[in-house]
Amino acid sequence: MKNKFILINVILIAIISISTVSLGFGIDIEMDKRENLKVGDEVILTINSSEKIVGASFKINYDKNSLKLLDKETQNLYVSENNTQVACVYIDMEDIGTDTLKIKFKVLNIDKTELNFSLEEAKFITLGNENSYSGSEINGISKTITIEKTSDDNNIGDNTNNDQNNNANDKNNNDTNNNIGNTSNNSTSNKNNNINNKDNTTLNTYLPKTGTSNIIFVFIGITICSATYFGIKLKKINKRK
Repeated sequence: MKNKFILINVILIAIISISTVSLGFGIDIEMDKRENLKVGDEVILTINSSEKIVGASFKINYDKNSLKLLDKETQNLYVSENNTQVACVYIDMEDIGTDTLKIKFKVLNIDKTELNFSLEEAKFITLGNENSYSGSEINGISKTITIEKTSDDNNIGDNTNNDQNNNANDKNNNDTNNNIGNTSNNSTSNKNNNINNKDNTTLNTYLPKTGTSNIIFVFIGITICSATYFGIKLKKINKRK
């Protein structure tokens, strides 16, 4: 009976030890901004570890249509694009350690309400090189993050259409005003031309007649004066004879 009790205790200790090894290290993936997201926003993806680490290497699976890799935000962390993944390497030569790794992304699309992240080929080395974890020994290597796009984005299409309609209406109004102005100017011009033509016609009609009357009167006056003058001269000549 005593031997059985000891055996049970050994088995329990072994199970606890295995659980401690497999569940003793974990990570949590977070994103600093989840609400009111809009295209062009910069977000920080943070990988929190349950212990301080001095070394790590892993690849992040993410939606490349929704996010674009910009840069790392943690010292001694190196990131690069690798097809649809982000390859990450963290090396702390000073043996200080960190429990947060931050990576900056840019929002490209917010059609989806969920963003999925997962780590592949992950390896972590804890501070002091005490333990190293990889693969199934790491908890939380995948995470689905729910996002909410900004309410302003729902109105972008409507605002754009309204602006286009307003611009079109303004253009039509301007064209109408221009046409009215041109029509008014043309009417005024035509009216002035008609008045000028009428005046010219009147002048051309009456001036020759008026000129002819004056010439006749002047001619008659000159004739009378001449006749009178010559008549006086003839009388003086006759008297001398």
